[in-house]
Amino acid sequence: MILQAAGLNISELVEAITWSGDTRQVARKLTFTIASKHTDPYLPKVNLNEGDPVTLDSDDGLPLFLGVIFDIDVTASAAVTSYMAYDLLWYILNSEISQVFDASPEAIAGQVCGELGVPMGSAAPTGIHVYYPCLSKSGYEAIMAPYTTASRQNGKKYIPLMEQGSLRVLEKGQPCGVTLDGDFNLLDANYKTTLTSVVNRVVIVDKTGMKVGEVQDAGSRQKYGTVQKVVKQGSGSDPYAEARNMLSGIDQSATARGLSNYRCRSGYSVNIREPVTGLVGRFYVESDSHSFKNAEETMDLTLAFDCVMDEKETGKEDES
Repeated sequence: MILQAAGLNISELVEAITWSGDTRQVARKLTFTIASKHTDPYLPKVNLNEGDPVTLDSDDGLPLFLGVIFDIDVTASAAVTSYMAYDLLWYILNSEISQVFDASPEAIAGQVCGELGVPMGSAAPTGIHVYYPCLSKSGYEAIMAPYTTASRQNGKKYIPLMEQGSLRVLEKGQPCGVTLDGDFNLLDANYKTTLTSVVNRVVIVDKTGMKVGEVQDAGSRQKYGTVQKVVKQGSGSDPYAEARNMLSGIDQSATARGLSNYRCRSGYSVNIREPVTGLVGRFYVESDSHSFKNAEETMDLTLAFDCVMDEKETGKEDES
């Protein structure tokens, strides 16, 4: 890996690098440590400051990360100094927008980037028109609320990511092109299931508490027993739709540890073949952490079985 900060190639001075992402945080993070034993006159000194630009490239020169140093951690007795940087999506997450949008989600994404000075790459085309008075919302919400509207019409899932220094809005869950195999590049895997969150019957009651209807998962009740919740009728809402949303099956979670491959990133999907745990097929990467230390390059992935979008509402008052 090639790491540059403040215009300097510091690859030879870095002790450890962690490059990570999470679909809930969106902005990718880079942490690294540099040897800084102040009593050693032969150790090269590096002067890095908050706001300095940082880039991480693969050994063959592919840009992986472009960001800015936000945190510096120095301890007098420590032999290293720690640095933490975020990519430019941090500015979209932490800046507010007040603007009335009347365009497609892809056009709105470009307007948000223009407003905040973040380079715009490409945005998944929807061809859907959205009217959205975006009042004091984050730049992230300004992008995701119109894409949520589009998603509910076309069934596709979307996620914004910074790639090669520019914002891209992608269809979430696209294959990354990697297969993790227990006989080759998959070091370990874990699969967990739990019944603790199962809900298989929801009773609908009126304002007096009298039952007026129900929704259920008959197969789940027969297999696992009845776990029941109650929902009250309310003005302006569909209690049956609310009840259906409350139904829940077995929770499944999985993690994988393997040899690092930069294509395995949050927002994409990966193929796995691991027969002991039964993890065989396509899984969605919800978080990833790639570690580079002492010539070892490994990654830890949190996997999902379904592709779920981080939905943001435009609000009923915003509909045209």
